Amino acid sequence: MSVYQALYRKWRPMRFSDISGQNQVSDTLKTAVANGRTSHAYLFCGTRGTGKTSTAKIFSRAVNCESPIDGEPCNECPTCKGILDGSILDVYEMDAASNRGVENIREIRDEVIYTPVGCKYKVYIIDEVHMLTAEAFNALLKTLEEPPSHTIFILATTEPHKIPATILSRCQRFDFKRISVDDIAHRISEITSAEGIDITPDAVETIAELGDGSMRDAISILDRCSAFGSEKLTSDRISDIMGVVGTTKLFEICDSVSENNAKLAVKLTDDVLREGKEAQNLIENLIDHYRILLVCKAAEKPAELIEKTEITAEKFVTQAEKYGVERILYSIKTLGEYLSQAKWLTKPKLAVTQAVVRLSNPAYSSETEALLARIEKLEAKVMDLSLGNLSAESISDKKTADTTEKIKTSDTTVSSDAPPWDMSDGKTKIISSKENTSVEAESTPAKEAVPSETDAKDANSWELWKEALGEIKKESKLLYAFLYNGNAVKNGNVIEIEVEGKLAYERISTEDGIKYLSKMFSRVAEEPLTARVYIKSERQKTEETEEKVGFSIQDIANKKDEFGGKIDII
Repeated sequence: MSVYQALYRKWRPMRFSDISGQNQVSDTLKTAVANGRTSHAYLFCGTRGTGKTSTAKIFSRAVNCESPIDGEPCNECPTCKGILDGSILDVYEMDAASNRGVENIREIRDEVIYTPVGCKYKVYIIDEVHMLTAEAFNALLKTLEEPPSHTIFILATTEPHKIPATILSRCQRFDFKRISVDDIAHRISEITSAEGIDITPDAVETIAELGDGSMRDAISILDRCSAFGSEKLTSDRISDIMGVVGTTKLFEICDSVSENNAKLAVKLTDDVLREGKEAQNLIENLIDHYRILLVCKAAEKPAELIEKTEITAEKFVTQAEKYGVERILYSIKTLGEYLSQAKWLTKPKLAVTQAVVRLSNPAYSSETEALLARIEKLEAKVMDLSLGNLSAESISDKKTADTTEKIKTSDTTVSSDAPPWDMSDGKTKIISSKENTSVEAESTPAKEAVPSETDAKDANSWELWKEALGEIKKESKLLYAFLYNGNAVKNGNVIEIEVEGKLAYERISTEDGIKYLSKMFSRVAEEPLTARVYIKSERQKTEETEEKVGFSIQDIANKKDEFGGKIDII
């Protein structure tokens, strides 16, 4: 009766070309062998399961192979077969985690002087080399620096920062990357096809993601799941066997949170816990899920960073559009706090329930992150209202509907809905819709987020602000919408514009925006003027940090008479 061999051992790479996701390493070593330019000492660094030991074993056969093929071992000659079955003792493997003393290194030092018996080179593979003691490293140092010509050392470690600099400087270092999900999925598909394992494509993706950059871990997961009988392996079945929360459930929970549906979020999390999942694991999975959403919001090409399959990456990008950055940051912080509580609570389920309820309703928290998340949503609502994009159902009375319609409806004198400059590119020239010619502002544009406190105190309201807004509306409804809720004061020959929200500030305070407004104000006032733009909340922050959030919300709420209806702060 044959003894069962674990899949990760059975499917260990036999050639450099079999190593997944490490082309930069395998190609270099293969070329070095083919050209006879091998070094006396190598250091392989990388996380677990990335192929360090497998590469070392392949290299030991390649340098000793009797019939190498372009630097690859043939695995058929007596030398390769002898190294594979262990009958040739010129390739020595040592686990430094259990043989870390100076005596073990002294034994190697005493043996290296002898020539190999059945090979060209004696190869010493020392795994987890960072576990050696300081004395052991000192004993290895001289031998590693000037070994006999017939000796090659290969050191492998997951923590290269623990290795003395004197050792590092005497080795050729190769860094092994985390293996991508696509590379792992490709290898898993090859194994399941050869082994006759019935598995769905989404299950292959699940195993690849659970591998977390480690090929060995992924193959071990496949081995474990395939041992549960002949039933077809699906993504849900693998999640059940491994005791992890399925990706589908996490997406559903985060969708309910984004919709402020606390009842659904509590039900979904309770369903997961009833299936036997640990409360701490669920919170950790949610934290990682929100981390990926944050990457999607911050990165230009998130699919290259989140280590997910292409289909899953698209789902994350789509869901990230439902969240603001402040809401995601608030969610991560809140989940982190309840993760700490879950570790000591006798009923950790309570921590999960509290977490999702607070995530669904930031209004339940007075923390800065929660207030910022609420402000972020409120600013979006106000911006929609300013642009006239609210639905008829959200307008509570006829006066509000009339006000919004005035902003929304095109004026007979309006030449274009677009601003008089390209707001996405501060380098383009300003185009006057009246004169249809390039216009250069006479004064130097000044882009300052916060005016001085003295200037603000002595400022007088500009009496021509409404007239200037009327001129702006004729040329651009969009720019008019950004400035509609703003205020303007005159300090000497400077018009300081106070706008609501970061979005309006970023769109207006470009070089071309300042030039355009300076020219417009100069024409209205018939005197040279310079425009400056700042955010109202930024100015308040310099005066009283703790009341910044409260004033920002109250100031926006006070303008409800201009818009009509009710503004909910959620």
